[in-house]
Amino acid sequence: MTTNSGNSDQLQHPGAGLPSLERAVLNAVLKTGSVFLSEKRALQLFLREADELVRIADEDESYDVFQPVLIPRIVGIEDSSRNWSVMMVLEHLCMTNRDMLAAITALTDGIVPRGEIDIALYKPSPDVGFEVLDRFREITFEYYRAIKNLIENHVSLKTDSRYAHPWFGRLNAHQWHYLAGYHQRIHRKQAQKIIAMLGVT
Repeated sequence: MTTNSGNSDQLQHPGAGLPSLERAVLNAVLKTGSVFLSEKRALQLFLREADELVRIADEDESYDVFQPVLIPRIVGIEDSSRNWSVMMVLEHLCMTNRDMLAAITALTDGIVPRGEIDIALYKPSPDVGFEVLDRFREITFEYYRAIKNLIENHVSLKTDSRYAHPWFGRLNAHQWHYLAGYHQRIHRKQAQKIIAMLGVT
């Protein structure tokens, strides 16, 4: 597919990061938003964005969800992530949501996960199949069930333990929880942009 958004061969390498000003703004949004959004509201954000992503991927056959499309960069998306399909977006979220949940549950147990996060390892393959949609649903439910269980058992996500994100620094469990929903919102906008570039209004 030809677009006027650039040449995919000239994209930055995976893990190159975001422009410094954009990164600072997103960091401020993350830190401020996590203060004012409760754990229940953050979970609602996560589920709302997940439902919309499933709808985009599954309920309309007028566009090809496997077609990578080179889009103009949007806020929160690395340059190397501009040439994805809708299903590649879901594959990326399967990987990130799984590991964000692992970080949250570890931190609520007072355990700081070992190692550093490598953004480049979370890039999806263009060869993803339709099974990624079921996997996304399963991981979404696992996330919902785990966080709901923590909330119902009055386990605070505002932990003293923190785990570092490569762009946003050391985050407690509640900040990771808020990031999970906000991250899905960014990629939902990416999926909608992909659809728009495919000519769907």
